[in-house]
Amino acid sequence: MKIYLKEIKERYPEFEFRNYDENAFFTGFSHDSRSIKEGDFYIPIVGEKFDGHDFIEDAIANGAAMAFCENAKFNKLGELNRPLILVDSIEEGLEKVLNYALSPITAPVVAITGSTGKTTTKGMLINILKSEKKVLHSEKTNTVWGNAVLLSQYEDEDAIVLECGMDRKGEISWHVNSVDPDIGILLNIGHVHAEKVGDIESIYQEKKNLADYMEKTGKPLILNIDDERLVRIKDGYNKDSQLITFGRHTDANYQISDIKVDLSGTHFVFKYYDNTVPVNLKVYGEGYVYNAMAAIIAANLLGVSMDNCVKMVELFENVNGRFERLQYGENVSIVNDAYNANPTSMEMSLKTFNELYPSSEYHRIVVLGDMKELGSVSEQKHREIGELVKQYSFDEIYYVGEMFESFCVGEKLESADEVAAMLNNKLPTLKNRKVAILLKSSNSIKLYQVPDFLKKLGCL
Repeated sequence: MKIYLKEIKERYPEFEFRNYDENAFFTGFSHDSRSIKEGDFYIPIVGEKFDGHDFIEDAIANGAAMAFCENAKFNKLGELNRPLILVDSIEEGLEKVLNYALSPITAPVVAITGSTGKTTTKGMLINILKSEKKVLHSEKTNTVWGNAVLLSQYEDEDAIVLECGMDRKGEISWHVNSVDPDIGILLNIGHVHAEKVGDIESIYQEKKNLADYMEKTGKPLILNIDDERLVRIKDGYNKDSQLITFGRHTDANYQISDIKVDLSGTHFVFKYYDNTVPVNLKVYGEGYVYNAMAAIIAANLLGVSMDNCVKMVELFENVNGRFERLQYGENVSIVNDAYNANPTSMEMSLKTFNELYPSSEYHRIVVLGDMKELGSVSEQKHREIGELVKQYSFDEIYYVGEMFESFCVGEKLESADEVAAMLNNKLPTLKNRKVAILLKSSNSIKLYQVPDFLKKLGCL
């Protein structure tokens, strides 16, 4: 990537410039003044508790070729010797410049969004594509800022896979208008980020912006029509645009059936045209079927044979903290599913744990924690999960977090350390029995630390 400032000025005459130099150019994007490289375009992120404008001078001193600056904040800067582009908002400026910078890239861009399963779907798709192609991707990035940095690292890869996250209104629209995806994947709608976005209908409208963009451009949208809200997109979609549906729904282009979960993994069958294809995943839970199906469809669209799509998705293994099964000796099984939590993933985790570890064979201990960023429905959703837990007849139930009064079942513990201490005392009394332990919460509760704490205590 090598974009000259004069190109930006010609393309966007509405921008104002300071220290304009027609020979100036940038070779990448960065939003971190500490790790900026010579030739980077510095993007000052404006957040709730920080403002990247405070570090523009540092970024320039560390090698940035140029930077954005909001008009209202320009007067706060000292003398600079590199070009600045003055904009009304950083978001608007980045959308335009990033979109222009991507124009020479010929590799197809896949954009994945949804309330749950984005990272897993991304991982499955990458696993398939890497068997035949060079793929540009990032393990953690899901913001426009982060994806701008990732895209500036393009080196003639065959495909680009982006995860598009959202924690406020307008972010998905901003994302797709910035990166101009060639394939869109819309997985599901759930109570995630409701704290900033609003109720479930508002979340749907925000996520739907990906579908609207794909419909407008006529590029393929891969859509889960088992989701009660996403099916509305199918019903009103432009027949001249390319919509590919999947799910158990009889109208789905790729129809899923025969989902089963056991200790060897998750198994299902899908049908397309006159073909019936069995799939055997190494991961656990019905939700992974939808992630796998979306990844298979996208990879097939990108030229991977269906046989190889299935073969490679079957090799996918979960990342740490996503229903990660840990076995200690013959009798102790711990499921670490504490990477994140929302009502949908919580329900799937409880259901899968109950199926894998039946009460007839295991002493079952469930440790749950707060689901964050649910906004006004937080009390209701924690109460609903508490009622669901009661239906499973687990042997012991513990809870960590502020929402215990709403959860209203089991015993309250204060921290991951206290959970580990409790289990350290409990497990020796159960040494002649098979024990299964579920850890499920939002990441900030830190239940994912429990297995390591138990190892340090010498319990495992």
